[in-house]
Amino acid sequence: MERLSSQERIIAIVERLAGKTVEGVSNKALAHGLKTTEANICRDLKTLEGHGWIERANGRWRLTPKFGGFAGTIMKCFQSAKLRLTEAEAQYASAMQ
Repeated sequence: MERLSSQERIIAIVERLAGKTVEGVSNKALAHGLKTTEANICRDLKTLEGHGWIERANGRWRLTPKFGGFAGTIMKCFQSAKLRLTEAEAQYASAMQ
């Protein structure tokens, strides 16, 4: 694995934490897995924690419900768009009769 930029590391951290939501992941395991220093990982984790995306539980890091909520927000956007399209389709269909 080539050296990752800080932005790439943050994405990689989120991807690793997504698969370990229950048990969490230690700083050391993240540093080892991403082939970087624990100091880099600590800086990255502080950024993610500052945004409320991760939390520490029993000495290990995991994604927060806030992060998981993004999927629900995305689904609501799709549902709203689908409803608007269905309404527009109905208006056009009634105009054709």
